Amino acid sequence: MRETILGRDGATHIARMLITNTRLVNLDLASNAIEDLGATALADAIKQNTTLVKLELQRNGISAEGALHIAEALRVNTTLEYLGFAFNGFGDKGATHLAHVLKGGVNTSLKHLDLGFNGVCVEGARALAEALTDNHWLETMELGYNAITDRGALELAKAVRYNTVLTSLGMPSNGITDDGARELAVALKDNVSLIQMGLSFNQIGDSGAQELATVLHINQALETLYLEENDVVENGKGAVALQKVLTSTFRLKALDTQYQLAFVMGSHVRLGAESGLMDLEPSLLQEILKFARDQVKRDIQFYRQST
Repeated sequence: MRETILGRDGATHIARMLITNTRLVNLDLASNAIEDLGATALADAIKQNTTLVKLELQRNGISAEGALHIAEALRVNTTLEYLGFAFNGFGDKGATHLAHVLKGGVNTSLKHLDLGFNGVCVEGARALAEALTDNHWLETMELGYNAITDRGALELAKAVRYNTVLTSLGMPSNGITDDGARELAVALKDNVSLIQMGLSFNQIGDSGAQELATVLHINQALETLYLEENDVVENGKGAVALQKVLTSTFRLKALDTQYQLAFVMGSHVRLGAESGLMDLEPSLLQEILKFARDQVKRDIQFYRQST
């Protein structure tokens, strides 16, 4: 049902079906202009449904109000494991609503949460970080293309340090510099669960790369670190440090633990090639978000004109 422009009314009809349906496991309603009204109807259905495992609501014009209703539904629902909530633009307030139900065992079923492209800034990152500190069930969180900056990275680093369940954390294109990378590196010294971390399309340079390289001699869990399109200079100190840890760690661990560390540096053959987006700024993120919101508005307008 993706991109069929169901609109609010269509989402309401589906919600009614969900209340009594006992077979549907995956529901993809991305790009359907359901808005807050549709999200509210679905939230009411989710409270009663006991079979749905995966729900995709990306790019639907859902604001913080709609996110609140979905969050309230998660207080009751015990089966949903995956929630795709990207490209809605509900900001810090919406992220905070969701964070509240991730804390202290309020919801214990959700394992995968995608909040990319939502205009989440420091406040939202702080709320999510607090939730992760007290959450023992969520396994993956995607926060790409938001605006958490170094301050948000610091908050998340605090959570990463103590969380023992999260295996993947994505933070591409968030305005993170060497300072944020340094805080994340400190957190990785103690973390034992994170297998994958995404830091692509940020502004991490040689200093941050060196900090990450140093900690990877200590950390025994991380397998994949995405760093493409940052400010790591080709053949610079950061690139050299990453190359050394890649080689030495693989040789030390490959035989006895099948451990493999991979630094994904885009299409460049050599590790640490100069970024083609070295001047990426928060303003660019805002342009991306505006494009996403405008597209949603066009979807909604098309739906209203056709009904």
